[in-house]
Amino acid sequence: MGRNKIISVFIFIIVLFSRCFHESTAGSNDPRGPAYAGSQACIKCHQPVFNSYIHDVHAKASSPVDTGSLKTITAVANTPFYFLDSSRITIEERNNTFLQTLSSPSHSEKFDIAFGAAKHAQTYGYWKHDKLYQLPLTWYATGNTWAGSPGFPASHARFNRMITSRCFECHASYIKKDFEQSGPLAVNEVLDRASIIYGIDCERCHGPALEHVRFQQDNPTVKTAKFITRITSLSRQQQLDLCAMCHSGNDRETQRSLFTFIPGDTLAHFYYPTFGTTAAEPDVHGQQFQMLRSSKCFAGSNLTCSTCHSTHATRQTTAAYVPKCLNCHPNTAHTAHTAATAQATAAHVGTTTAASTATCIDCHMPLVTSKTIILNNGAGSKTTPYLLRTHKIAIYK
Repeated sequence: MGRNKIISVFIFIIVLFSRCFHESTAGSNDPRGPAYAGSQACIKCHQPVFNSYIHDVHAKASSPVDTGSLKTITAVANTPFYFLDSSRITIEERNNTFLQTLSSPSHSEKFDIAFGAAKHAQTYGYWKHDKLYQLPLTWYATGNTWAGSPGFPASHARFNRMITSRCFECHASYIKKDFEQSGPLAVNEVLDRASIIYGIDCERCHGPALEHVRFQQDNPTVKTAKFITRITSLSRQQQLDLCAMCHSGNDRETQRSLFTFIPGDTLAHFYYPTFGTTAAEPDVHGQQFQMLRSSKCFAGSNLTCSTCHSTHATRQTTAAYVPKCLNCHPNTAHTAHTAATAQATAAHVGTTTAASTATCIDCHMPLVTSKTIILNNGAGSKTTPYLLRTHKIAIYK
């Protein structure tokens, strides 16, 4: 074999391996389509950001059930949960698998999927063939207790509440759905569990990244990101639409799947229009955008969600948000009562900075009981308040 032919074969092998490298690292088999790379392709260039992001609540919006986490939870609270009909549910562990077991009539289903990061609460689903159902008990972190899942009755247990793809649109990055006929004029939704991309991943907020990954791999000296959406490049409304996609509630009917929303799209194009006005107050759970929009701070500034939040960072304490408030309110004059409250808090906490922070957030964005998420404590038929921080920035009594 001549020297030139050997060189040609060698070049061919390099090109072949280069293509294989592209395909393996760029995630061209992503279930969302050929334009997507998958979050694993982001790690090589964005390791510090990725390491922080995986601890954020967005990354944990949905996940396969973690047996270790359930062991920790059940170690804190594992008393039977009683319903008004005297039946009870217990959390059981069998062969390293956790189940919710109803006493009468006897019924057990295992924990398959977790929704939520367990910062406030975590609810669960179980698979039955190609359909997903919600388990009757939800872990309520604030009270370190189990409670009836939101919307479930206190009178008896339910195992037949279906979890649809619409739930995944805000708790995951993708799931493939199909339909099967269940009657002459009826269809049921079926889900492909193998297609799930858990949590809110990089491409959900930055758009399809395969072209970006390939370009940056081929041009490592180019430091300006190409073929990817930088949030700061979007208009204010585009940034708000991106967050409002999942933080404006689920009470509106969608025209098409939110999985097809790409950063820069107009969110109004994804919902059927609503006519008239409603007197209903936006709820603290899920409608953060509407509450923020009703704030004087929002109307009088260029405030966006990312002014205060970073989806790359781990969840911050209330103290960490105060400097952001002071960026716009450096010379706010507080009343003597407010100052006295701050000093009292400082004496308790042991630091003036912490007191200022707590006062700023807790007074102007207090914890409020949700009107739509209602948990019950079982046999006592008492509701358990579900508290979340309001995003309506205001002066409260």
